[in-house]
Amino acid sequence: MSKAVLGGVASNLIKCPGFSIRRVRMRSFPIYLDYAATTPCSDKVLEEMLPYFTEHYGNPNSLHAFGFDALKALNVARSEVAALIGADPEEIVFTSGATESSRISIERVSSLTHKKFVTTKSEHKSVLDCADIIKSRGIEVSYLNIKSDGLIDFEHLDSILDTSVGLLSICMVNNETGVIQDIKRIANLCHAKGVLLHTDATQAFGKIPINIRDLDVDFLSASAHKIYGPKGIGILFFKKENKRLLRVPMANHEVEYGLRAGTVPVALCVGMGKAAEIAKSEMSSDFSRITGLRAVLVENLSAALDETYINGSAESHYPGIVNISFRGCEGEALMMECKRIAVSSGSACTSNKLSISHVLNSMSIPADIAQSSIRISIGKPTTKPDILIAIEDLIAATTKLRQMSPIWDMIKAGVDIGSIFEGKHCDYAV
Repeated sequence: MSKAVLGGVASNLIKCPGFSIRRVRMRSFPIYLDYAATTPCSDKVLEEMLPYFTEHYGNPNSLHAFGFDALKALNVARSEVAALIGADPEEIVFTSGATESSRISIERVSSLTHKKFVTTKSEHKSVLDCADIIKSRGIEVSYLNIKSDGLIDFEHLDSILDTSVGLLSICMVNNETGVIQDIKRIANLCHAKGVLLHTDATQAFGKIPINIRDLDVDFLSASAHKIYGPKGIGILFFKKENKRLLRVPMANHEVEYGLRAGTVPVALCVGMGKAAEIAKSEMSSDFSRITGLRAVLVENLSAALDETYINGSAESHYPGIVNISFRGCEGEALMMECKRIAVSSGSACTSNKLSISHVLNSMSIPADIAQSSIRISIGKPTTKPDILIAIEDLIAATTKLRQMSPIWDMIKAGVDIGSIFEGKHCDYAV
């Protein structure tokens, strides 16, 4: 790759809207391609937040000018977040992040109704952990079947929903594959049978259009740090009529409607509000640009390398998340061999145990393909030169690893290697 191209990478990163030069590391590598994990905080967001650390530092529950200023800022932030998903401000509770939001809705609703909780084995670990917790409390938990493209099996969903089910939780956009579920159709099925619906919208919030009235979900979780906002803040949306299911006995009703305790972090809320405002205005252009970058990435890798697989639905996905397998390579080895890019591995390998991603396992992806997966996630600062460097690195690393791989030799010789990986699947949250 020429110096001219490398210089273009640094230049484009620096000029990206909302990210000034002081916030970009003064070197080209590694190029960050892990935006599904977290994002850098936008300068516009940071600038909006700073006064609420140093000047307008009042407690929004205080009955004086400092408190009134903080409360006004909090109300504006709540309105900005609500506007992004078409909700009313009084339906938005600020939390520490999507994990807490999911836990509040899942654990409290299940504990109050004591009805069966239904989810899938492809959910984020935070939701699966909630399932384990309520199961330990004697509440029944069931798991929906996931098809090979990552979408839920609607026939199974229809058969499993009945009056014994209290709550269903389905991820709107999967964090590993980017698969988008048909939440509106799921909500219609749930409500026809009297079942409440929670969706983890962490990877969808601010990236794809969400109209909460049209989707008709009962609860929604999201985090600010996935949309260039601060870490440590998120939201829980709830329908007004469901607030009673979430209240904490003896809680201070003046703090986030009595749904959680502690002093509200106004500065973080302001940051999330600003991030939501920016996301709403830039969503369409970001989606279009990221779609183009994904196409360059996928088309070039697929053309250059045999036995390359994109995991997840080809029709229903968020383009910024690409889960790709390079058969004959181990995901983490590939990730470490690519020195110029920062991506995530879809599997974890130790000296004596191979663990397959629970998401790919739920999709019944063959183990040798699943263990060769990595996740590449594209964000606002990503440029075409970044993608070209990623392509170059991945082709070189895959070629090198395959040359050293006896598994690849067997694949090329036509040997059925499925038995080698037999029993290696991750069986999380059974």
